[in-house]
Amino acid sequence: MSLISCIPFVKRLWVAWEIQLLFNASVACKIVLTILGVRRRHMRGKPASFLIWATYLLLSFFAKIALGRLTVVRIDDPNHPGYDVVLQGLLAPLFLLQLGYPDGMTAYAVEDNRLGLRQMLNVGATWCVVVWILFQCWDGSSPVSRLYIPLFVAGFIKSAGWVWVLKSVYHENSSMTARDIKKEACSIQQAFGSFPEDEKFKSAKDILKAYYWFDCLKPHLVNWLYHPAVTPHEWMSIDSYTADRAFTMTEIELNFMFDVLYTKAPILYTKCGLIGHFIGLFCLVYGLCGFSVIFRNAFLIDMHITYTYALLMAVTSVELYQITVLPFSDWAVVKMSMHLKAPLFLRLLPFLAKRCMKQRRWSRSVGQLNLLKQNSLYKERPKPLATVLDWFEKREIVRRYGRHSCQAIPSSLKTLVFQKMAGLRKLRKFPSFTGRDEWMLETHGIQQEGLRGSIETTFDRSIIIWHITTEILHILEWEHSDACKGSKLLSDYMTYLLALHPYMLSLATADITLDFACRTLRNFFRYRDYNEGISTLYSPNGDVSHPVKPSEETWITSDWHLLSEVQKLVADLKTMNNKWELISSIWVEMLCFAAYQCHVYHHGMGLRRGGELITHVWLLLAHKTN
Repeated sequence: MSLISCIPFVKRLWVAWEIQLLFNASVACKIVLTILGVRRRHMRGKPASFLIWATYLLLSFFAKIALGRLTVVRIDDPNHPGYDVVLQGLLAPLFLLQLGYPDGMTAYAVEDNRLGLRQMLNVGATWCVVVWILFQCWDGSSPVSRLYIPLFVAGFIKSAGWVWVLKSVYHENSSMTARDIKKEACSIQQAFGSFPEDEKFKSAKDILKAYYWFDCLKPHLVNWLYHPAVTPHEWMSIDSYTADRAFTMTEIELNFMFDVLYTKAPILYTKCGLIGHFIGLFCLVYGLCGFSVIFRNAFLIDMHITYTYALLMAVTSVELYQITVLPFSDWAVVKMSMHLKAPLFLRLLPFLAKRCMKQRRWSRSVGQLNLLKQNSLYKERPKPLATVLDWFEKREIVRRYGRHSCQAIPSSLKTLVFQKMAGLRKLRKFPSFTGRDEWMLETHGIQQEGLRGSIETTFDRSIIIWHITTEILHILEWEHSDACKGSKLLSDYMTYLLALHPYMLSLATADITLDFACRTLRNFFRYRDYNEGISTLYSPNGDVSHPVKPSEETWITSDWHLLSEVQKLVADLKTMNNKWELISSIWVEMLCFAAYQCHVYHHGMGLRRGGELITHVWLLLAHKTN
């Protein structure tokens, strides 16, 4: 009964304050995006990702509904206009400000950047609606109406900047002349030459060098032709870098790529961008101060005045916060490095660069999924839930999503990958990755048919066979070496990609193949002790009869005897003295092949989910691949 009695009160509250409540909701969404939008580059959690997705969509939804409600607000009696209508008109340009989105969150996904023209039309129509609302609410006798102009200017600049960013992402000039390349190289070289010979500028030099690599490669553009390998310079080489430092360089480059795809950074650090930002802030401060002067004696008397003042304070504070974080960015370090003649920049640069180097630009972790994890993939769900999942044929897919984990990348794994890639580079001598695992087998002098057969099969089968083999050998022949630990991490990581992000491996049959593998393993271990099953797979004479019913197979997996192939591969590998070096080499080459074959679009999408190791490998390959 008490709940029913509250309904009339809620209705009255909504009728009286619906526009203000909608504005509160849009401001809350913008604050969430301001805080979390730029941080999603290093966040892998699903709840945070869902929150960002929901607030990104709801922000414009709330703002546009409220603008629609404001279109019916008008002054009915010019002789007695009433200040409440004038105050509601003040909200219209602030809604326009909301539609400009925060500096750290202009696009949720890569696809949003391709809607620049459509958003230009939407924003243009919104400008017209806001002007109409201001005209309807204008009261020449009220000083509040004069605040419409600066607030509209602030909203206009913010929304125009958002459209500008969306339009600029994929509209780079892809036809650079030799003169342009030479001019660009000279400008960067001059910047390097202007650095004082002091160790404290080391971080700033690395950030500038990473920016030059990014500017040359433009990895977010598919058809970009200019490659730094065409015009090599000793001062931009990273060949002498340690693995940790080389991965830090790719981390900075991918940070620039993230900013270009998802934030306003590319225009914020231009002259027009900075001027527009400060003009917008000045207009907001002017509006806030003007409002404070006009109603200096009525703040606590009228709720509408108190609310509007608090609203202006909140909106201005958000914009002020976004300006205060501008210097603490890789882009700011690059721009300052270009103007070292200014004493202030020369003094601030080491501090800012060192602070930027401490920032997390990606999750620095790898997803892990182990198909042989005891009591994990083979643990059955409650029967009602399993029945529902079976109706939609999603039981195995849901099982994978619930069983994966993340692990921080150790320095030893970076060193292993970097060294193996250097060895690959010497063998390949710049050709593309059109084949896989052919160079490492040649290096190790491998002739066994079992090894070659497990590699020459389809990529998804190869990953599963080598993953199960690696896990068996890791259980029974573990050794304390970086190659062994790295093989385990890469094995689980590639399986994680196969299960949860198969598009990054350019595989169309991954779900079918992995579903078959999981059914095979589950049936194999169902009536065996776990250790007994591992020993059976380890033994060349163990009984591994086909455990999957023919009715559960598809034409894609009908000729695949998974456990027999695993058994043969284990038998070939366990006799080798350097098996972990070989296994780690195979996994690194598989990773390089997958990274090279993965489309730029998927690498870009991965950046907003915390980043992936495969994307860093892709960029390292881009440094040395024509």
